[in-house]
Amino acid sequence: MTGPRATGRAAAGALVVAGLWLAGARPVLAQSVPADGDFIYHTRARDTLIGLCRVLLVQPQRWREVQTRNGIADPRRIPIGSAVRIPYAWLRLTPDSATVATVTGSVRSSGAALVPGQTLQQGATIETGADGSVTLDLADGSVLTLQKSAVLSLAEMQQVAGSDKAHDLRLRLQSGHIQSIVKPHRDVGRFEIETPVAISAVRGTVFRTGYSAAGSAGTTETLEGTVSVAAQSAGVLVHDGFGTRVNPGQPPAAPVPLLPPPDLATVPPRSTGASLRVELGALSGARAYRVQLATDANFYALVADVVSTAPVVTVADLPDGTYWLRARGIDPADIEGRDAVMTVLRHLLPAPPVPITAAGRSAEGPAQFDWRGGVAGTRYQLQVARDPGFGDLVVERQDVAATGDTEVLPPGRYAWRVAGIDPGGERGDWSEVRELTVLRAAPLPDPPTLDRHHLNLRWEAHPGERYRVQIAHTPGFEHVLSDQSADQAAVAMKRPLPGSYYARVQIVNEDGTAGSFGPARRFEVPVPLWVRIVLPIVVISSLLW
Repeated sequence: MTGPRATGRAAAGALVVAGLWLAGARPVLAQSVPADGDFIYHTRARDTLIGLCRVLLVQPQRWREVQTRNGIADPRRIPIGSAVRIPYAWLRLTPDSATVATVTGSVRSSGAALVPGQTLQQGATIETGADGSVTLDLADGSVLTLQKSAVLSLAEMQQVAGSDKAHDLRLRLQSGHIQSIVKPHRDVGRFEIETPVAISAVRGTVFRTGYSAAGSAGTTETLEGTVSVAAQSAGVLVHDGFGTRVNPGQPPAAPVPLLPPPDLATVPPRSTGASLRVELGALSGARAYRVQLATDANFYALVADVVSTAPVVTVADLPDGTYWLRARGIDPADIEGRDAVMTVLRHLLPAPPVPITAAGRSAEGPAQFDWRGGVAGTRYQLQVARDPGFGDLVVERQDVAATGDTEVLPPGRYAWRVAGIDPGGERGDWSEVRELTVLRAAPLPDPPTLDRHHLNLRWEAHPGERYRVQIAHTPGFEHVLSDQSADQAAVAMKRPLPGSYYARVQIVNEDGTAGSFGPARRFEVPVPLWVRIVLPIVVISSLLW
């Protein structure tokens, strides 16, 4: 194999051999050697070089070349624990497979949806949707979680014949993010993740690899152990707590420390609202934040994966249950930092009902309280009080089945609110508080008194009230003959002509609001006595004349 891919793999293999386990402190550049990576076998008691090569090599007769490459003096007596390096190209390899452990959301391979327990063969390509993630159990005991909007090819998955613990795995991440927990073994195999810009090689570690097709850059973050990252015939060792970025056509950048985990102290351990709000402590140096939710402590089954430029993330449509939450900062180079982890109990309570009875006034008698409720089966708790703090309750209804209630209240000013109660008896948040003023019913006027020139009306009085009084010929008050305002519970008016009349009173409160008119009083204005005496005389006189 020739060309850029072969060159890249050669560089990565060289890093595996020459750089990954070098002694020394923090990240340094690894050196390249002209090899495609070596398998390392640690010798055991009674091992001989010829015997090993019969088991491990496609061509056992190449044992002399193995002897020369490793400087073995006596092929029949090799010290126990010696590291024997053998090129992968010489080894007998058999195909491996991977097993789908968990699936959330949309995950497909060859156009078909993946399901837990399914076996994937070498060469399979996996695609996750915007809501998808999948965790794979690999044959070497490693665990790999492919996150949302990602494409991964299981390019090469092979086992070294004669060694049940040695495997050769090469994965190609075309887009998205992947987290790997690589299980180390005494007989060290190969585990590589290739992106379009770099190769990350490990021998037992926990690390993350990402590639953004839009940004055309790859990132690697090491959480445990050491990762060798190679590109453009150069490489770096990325130790625990460091990360690197690789831009197209460039060698890996010098590793930088990962951002510390964000503060989760303000995230409540119990979420009862319509959505889960995650508010993180802002991180110095973070340009964005990633928040993930899973149904398991290992974060294999991701149900949410959100990136936000602000340290606040809202996740909706989560069913009840216990979730594991982890969050991390993302620096300006897109390198993601250390995780902060906590559990969150999700228990959705009824949303606050919405009052639909307008804040207003009601005449004495049943006051109506109406609201817009939640899901079917929700019951409600109604409180009415004389104060907005609900310290002086006058109504407490604990189990209202309908989305409304009527209560008889004496005149006065009230505050009211309502909350939903789920089938388990737990109450949700209170609604907004509405005010209601119950007015005294307008009184029925007393029968009027009449003198020669005036008509006098009176009715029951209460402090702080003003009044409006109307008189008409008909009970419907279509044509009002008199319409007066009064500061007292009485009015005097010019005596009307004889006939039938109706009078009614309306109460006007101190704030200028008026209630409804009260019942009408029917009364008669008789013909005056002097008219009844004089009128017959006038009529008789006119007839005599």
